[in-house]
Order: sequence, then C-alpha cells, then structure tokens
Amino acid sequence: MNEINMQTLKALMSPFRHFLETEGQQLQKERRDKDEFFARYFSKEQLENLEEGTLRELIYILWAYNGWTNKDWLLEEMLRSGLPTIRSAFKQFLYGADPIAKRFDYVKKNVRMMGAACISEILAHHNHKEYPIWNSRSREGFIVLGISELQLPKSAQISGAQYASYCKLAQDVRSQAAKEYPEFDDLFKLDFLLYFVSLQGIRPEAPVTAPVRAEDFDHDTVVDQIIELGDGLGFEVQREFNVMPGCRIDAIWRSRVANLGIISYAFEVHRKGSRDSAILNLQRVRRDPTIQKVVIVSSRDELDEFKREITSLDESFRNSIGYFEVRDLQRALDHLQGLKDILKTLGLLNATTG
Repeated sequence: MNEINMQTLKALMSPFRHFLETEGQQLQKERRDKDEFFARYFSKEQLENLEEGTLRELIYILWAYNGWTNKDWLLEEMLRSGLPTIRSAFKQFLYGADPIAKRFDYVKKNVRMMGAACISEILAHHNHKEYPIWNSRSREGFIVLGISELQLPKSAQISGAQYASYCKLAQDVRSQAAKEYPEFDDLFKLDFLLYFVSLQGIRPEAPVTAPVRAEDFDHDTVVDQIIELGDGLGFEVQREFNVMPGCRIDAIWRSRVANLGIISYAFEVHRKGSRDSAILNLQRVRRDPTIQKVVIVSSRDELDEFKREITSLDESFRNSIGYFEVRDLQRALDHLQGLKDILKTLGLLNATTG
C-alpha cells in the first residue's frame, strides 16, 4: 500500500479548504461546466454526430490545452485524423469493453494531438470516481504527500498500462485521505488538492530525478511537446517540415522579425537509429539561410554521443547545433504554464488567449 504522510495532509487541509472557498470557486465552476458539456455532447448516442464545432469547444475548455496559444492550429492537426476516425475512437475509448489500458492507448494512437493529460482529463469528467487526471502537477502533489517517485511514471506522456497503475494508486490515496477527511469523496476533489499543493512550492527532501533514457519517451509525443512549447512562446509552428527535397525535419519554429525577415529554429527528435545519418540530415538542414539553429532533442546519453561525434566537424556547423534534453523540455512546458497561470491571476490573459 502506498501510504501518504497524514501529518503533511493535516497541515495542508486548512489552507486547502480556504483555497476552495476563494479562488478555487472558479476552478470548481469550470469543472461543473465541463461535466455538463461532456454529458451533452459525449454520450454514446451523441458521439455518432460529433462535429468539428464540438471538438473546437473541447480544445478550448480542457485545462490540458491551456498552454496552447494557437488552438485553431491544434484543431486542424486533430482533424487530420478524420472525423469518422475520431468519432469511432472516442466511442471505443469511453464506452468500449476493453480494459482502460487498451482504450487509453487506442485513442492516443488514433486521434492526433491527444496526449496523456488530455485523455486523462476527459476520463475524469466521464467518471469522477474511477479515473484521475495525470499531469506534472498531480505527480508533484503526490510526491509532496509522501508517495515515492519510484511509484510514479517518470514521463509526462504515459502509456495505457502506466495509467491503469496510476488509477489504482490515486484511488488508494483518495481512500486514505477520506478516512480522515470525508470530503474526498471522488478523484476530482483529490486532484484539486494535488493542484493546490503544486502551487505552494513545497519540495520533498532529497528529490530523486532520474535522467530520461531513450526508451522512456515516444518520438511523436516529444515532437508534439516541441510544437506546443513553440506555440506557447509565440512562434509559428509546423511539424514534419520539408526543408528541401529529400530533407525533412521533425518540427520548426518561425518568427517574423522587423528588418530581418523570417528566422527559424529546426528541431530533430532522435530516439534511436544511426547518428551519422541524422548528422548528415542536419548538415543539409543548415543550408537553409533562414534557419538560425538546429536543435537535437533526445536523452542525455544520446546527446552526449552526438556532441562527441560533432566535435570533429567544422566550427560553423558545431556552433549551429543546439542540444535539448527531453527532461528539460517537460520542465520548460511546466514553467511556461506556471507563467501563464500567474498572468491569468493578474487578468493579463483570459481563457481565449491562454
């Protein structure tokens, strides 16, 4: 059993209850409104008629997509899956007879731009009692409450099997909390606590942060995260960009700068395969004069190998290459969302812009 630190929970309860009665009121209203939205448009019968407008609203109301600035681009990418496929995937996902692990993976595979945070948030609205929300804030909250990092997934983008295990852990923790505090009657209330805890800046003693290995991340998911980060920073973004015939890059960020025209940053995600061929492709990418930097995204070990091999190449190419560890990519997204949360409390961003 994953026992939480009841002393920590007890110390948090008074400020947490105050939070729910003050600024947390708006968050609770948003969740009630989303419950109504899902009841209205995502019943088994209504999914047969799921349309683009409903998907647009879905993208705008889910907290998992708060980090996106250009939500219309996000919708366009999702619609590339095809409405018939999306309808079928949601029907199987929410109402299929398969175990949750298989349904989780099914929708993630068949509907573009559906990550673990989005999928889990939809499940949580579908059934508050059974399905918890998974994101970096919930992970941080569990650790503060005393759950070992070893019991939690390391990556933000988890598999169906990992989510199924996470469901059991969250239900166990909720049950423990409810013995002392009966208001924890569903997983939504627990998620509010985890969110609140993550805002307090509390850190457990001697945190263990293991480096991400190549086998721990999914290539396409990381590309999506790069696109999300670039969009959140205000760049025009595109995935699978053809620099020239026979030369493609995983993602590109563009910005128009006065007197300079267009500047671009290209990103290549490398999980496995030949580093030599990847380096050759990057050398071709650098021939585009608008590309200021080419960034390799991978695990720490892989990046070290790339640095070693690129050391022997010409200085101009070496200086044009950047190295982005997958773990730092998730941290950057977390910090970006934290900044947006602060700006929203100041009234400098609203639901339609952030």
